Amino acid sequence: MLFLCLSRRNSHVWAAFCGIFMPKYSKKRTLYGRNLTINELEKFEKYLEYYNLCEDGREVLSEAAKKICADENMLSEALKIKNKIANISFDSTNPDEIYSAVNEEFKDKSAQFGAFVYTLAIEDMEKLYKEKMIPRDILIATITELSISINQHHEEGNEWGFDGYSWLIHHLRGRMFRLGRLVFEIAYIIDWHLTPTALQIGLKMGDPFLSVHIPRGGRLDESACFESFEIAKEFFPKVLNFDFKAFGCFSWLFDPAFGKLLLSDSNILKFQSLFTVTRYWENYDGLDHVFVNITKDNIKDAPTDTRLRKKLVEYVLSDGIMQCGGGFRLREGNNVR
Repeated sequence: MLFLCLSRRNSHVWAAFCGIFMPKYSKKRTLYGRNLTINELEKFEKYLEYYNLCEDGREVLSEAAKKICADENMLSEALKIKNKIANISFDSTNPDEIYSAVNEEFKDKSAQFGAFVYTLAIEDMEKLYKEKMIPRDILIATITELSISINQHHEEGNEWGFDGYSWLIHHLRGRMFRLGRLVFEIAYIIDWHLTPTALQIGLKMGDPFLSVHIPRGGRLDESACFESFEIAKEFFPKVLNFDFKAFGCFSWLFDPAFGKLLLSDSNILKFQSLFTVTRYWENYDGLDHVFVNITKDNIKDAPTDTRLRKKLVEYVLSDGIMQCGGGFRLREGNNVR
């Protein structure tokens, strides 16, 4: 089961879990077994300040929050989902079950409703960080991932909010952390990772590793990546007691075609060199990162205003195959080149 199962005999706990509360968000009331003196709209506005959004985005999300808080049923549902999110544990539940259940909760919900719930869920994220004694600067940096998703959602669909629920649940529940330029996710080696090259560098089934993700925005500077690696080496073992063996990354950035399309001093090529690539597979997800609303089928309509865009359009139009790749960088020791 994804969410905490409670006995009906524990009536006060059961009532709290089901989200029974007194109406009217602007007044003090009892909710989930605790007295509230700060209403949900004020909390939302507080956490909204953590986001890097333009004034238009803030205004749209703020107005949506007011409407949700003014609707007893919508607010009740939002707080019920928030409470469920607070009880998610990746340690005891299959991730696929978590993703499925979270996406089901937001099925047919608006992007603004999703942003409202996840923004309120920062309250529980703060508590989790305090319990684990995680520095506040890491909390603030990790929260920026939510605003990146909100901005991306608007860029792609001209709508403020987001729908990346299964992705962002990792950040809210202490599974993913932004440390400098990179984001790191707690992970373990499974069969899919164990290619001959992965075995050659000493990886085995069940080995703990950090899955590396590259946030949108900013240069992928090599020195910034090294700095993030060093922070992760210090942070995960000492703060989270997670003694990992390697860094792993699985991304469109490892497309071998970039070796021919980009200049030798490209940051993408430099990033590739930081890992021992262990596998490739055909995939066109890279187009989502380079363009907006461009796929293989409409690549002829893509803008060519940068060298990368121009070369990528020419490559795909000439029947070039795009690939994703995956690889590892050992925490200590030598990698195979």
